[in-house]
Amino acid sequence: MGTGYRILLPGKALSADAMADLGTRISTRLQHLDRALFSTYAPDSQLSRFNRQPVGVPMTLSGEIITVMQGAMQVHAASGGALDVTIKPLVDLWGFGAGDSMGTVPDAAAINAARDALGMDRLHVDAGNSTLTRMAAVSVDLSAIAKGYAVDAIAGLLEGQGIGAYLVEIGGEVRVAGLHPEGRPWQLGIETPQDAAPTLFRSLNRPVASAGNPLALAASGNYRNYFDFKGTRYSHTINPVSGRPVTHGLASVTVIAGSTMLADAWATALEVLGPEAGMKLANELQLAAYFIVDEDGGFTARYSSAFTPYL
Repeated sequence: MGTGYRILLPGKALSADAMADLGTRISTRLQHLDRALFSTYAPDSQLSRFNRQPVGVPMTLSGEIITVMQGAMQVHAASGGALDVTIKPLVDLWGFGAGDSMGTVPDAAAINAARDALGMDRLHVDAGNSTLTRMAAVSVDLSAIAKGYAVDAIAGLLEGQGIGAYLVEIGGEVRVAGLHPEGRPWQLGIETPQDAAPTLFRSLNRPVASAGNPLALAASGNYRNYFDFKGTRYSHTINPVSGRPVTHGLASVTVIAGSTMLADAWATALEVLGPEAGMKLANELQLAAYFIVDEDGGFTARYSSAFTPYL
């Protein structure tokens, strides 16, 4: 997944031997999710093989990929297409996929051709038979949702061991439950959207953010993965409608949801939509979303009504 992970547990949750065994199981699980299932870099991952599957021929996939695809379909429909996991041709064209970054702007013909290769309506999910079918030559990239799913999967592994208090974080996507190892509620915060050493922009309301119940949080932003070309910055967040990186001032979006998978997907969708359309949709759907907008040389915070209890 190209990132690191961190897991915190109460010190006496397990014996030293059991903790070491758990660490191995976690590492093995993440390696499986990344290399065997969701990677677009590993040619033998299930997703890479699916992207080479003949059109019209169903491919049996892991139930975990099917679950992620169902979540992606849900957010795609609810966001008016802002989340589109068939975005891979555009991601690769702009240099944010496999291989080196181009660092240049593609011409309009190439952008239009890649954009025409998109379409989640060209995918058919059969959850009952755990199959996915390409109805046209689309290519899938699940990076906007799979990392959140991995957080949920590791949380599920911990809960399966009877561990009810934990923090699981993968590349900034977080799920917490129970209490901090020091016996206090978990303290979560939102990072300042700047390409520098991480700093805290806003702390969340500690009792509400972790009253013992699981809470999932994910963020999306345009401030770390980008390139500059002729004085213009091009973000890795690409609008599937225009075929181009977003140009609005929404620097980051943080979403709290029932699962990290959906929080991850919604953070991307709202980042694509931008500060006005994104906030309008968040309030309509009662999504807990926190926006940091870069305007007038500084950052301004905006948040949906559903996010208010967390402040």
